[in-house]
Amino acid sequence: MKLNSLLELALEASNEASKAILKEKENLKIWQKKDLSPLSSADVLANELISEILGKSDIKICSEEEPLNYELRKNLKRFWLVDPLDGTKGFIKGSDEYCILIALIEEQRPILALIQKPSTGEVFYAHKDSPVYKNDKILQKDEAKFQKNKNKALVSVHHPNAKNQDFLDKNSLSTLKISSALKFCSLLEAEAGLYLRFESLNSWDIAAGDFLLNQNDGLMCKLDKSLLEYNKESFLCPSFIALAKKEYLKDIKF
Repeated sequence: MKLNSLLELALEASNEASKAILKEKENLKIWQKKDLSPLSSADVLANELISEILGKSDIKICSEEEPLNYELRKNLKRFWLVDPLDGTKGFIKGSDEYCILIALIEEQRPILALIQKPSTGEVFYAHKDSPVYKNDKILQKDEAKFQKNKNKALVSVHHPNAKNQDFLDKNSLSTLKISSALKFCSLLEAEAGLYLRFESLNSWDIAAGDFLLNQNDGLMCKLDKSLLEYNKESFLCPSFIALAKKEYLKDIKF
């Protein structure tokens, strides 16, 4: 398995999907899923393009729009895990805080991933044998910026709750609101120090960010400090904490 070639394929898929999403915004159609969450024609088109391009790898694809049944997934050594448009609610309202997520899962853990922001063209990516890149350059670490924003916590635009507020108060944290998995990009670039999520998210929402953070000397783990796993029967993942630097964990009070 050639990880460089697979990463190039994932980048091709996300680039084509990004262009399609931006074009589709001009004539967007919107539906409602069974769980009452919104689905746009941009989600559908991006999913089709990503699936077509990743399909060249002959590796099975599991996406938010076309999930793989557990009976098909459970014995797979590896599979693609995709969210073709994360942040659909904001996207429909005109926000630019949405992104494309692609991860390659092997034996329960991601070994390759990317997060792309179509509105700016920014893309963060890596595989297990590479550093993390932003666009075509290795992501630089600004130590002064990490220190400055260490005590800044990312919080969800759509899911404020008392449990989160208690954690923020206990650790004397300021907050920064960002939608979608772009929170992980903010951690990668030291715009914030941490992101704690008590509410469940699906695996396609977080696997890419998980991999990129851990690959960049950050940390993402469950609250018991074990790593998350991404080929369980349920797509819902447990609570987690994500940190711009792994050493921050020792100072966190849960």
